Amino acid sequence: MPQTRARQTRINNAKNSAPKVPGDTCPSIDYVQDTLSQISDRTSDAWVDKQIAVANGVLEYVRESNEELRLSSHYWYEKYKSIV
Repeated sequence: MPQTRARQTRINNAKNSAPKVPGDTCPSIDYVQDTLSQISDRTSDAWVDKQIAVANGVLEYVRESNEELRLSSHYWYEKYKSIV
């Protein structure tokens, strides 16, 4: 029983000192994309549409990167738990 308690203590100490994983940023990204869509709807400027397309591409990259970061964090946490 003491080994289990010591193991759990090590896991808890590591969790408490670990940097925070970003929360779900998708709602914020969706909000910005909706705003860009509204801007696009109010103009007929091709240059603006191209810039909005670029911005949306960057936002999708951020969305995917954040998801990968969360998945990586979960993966390494599970690996850590299996070793400790």
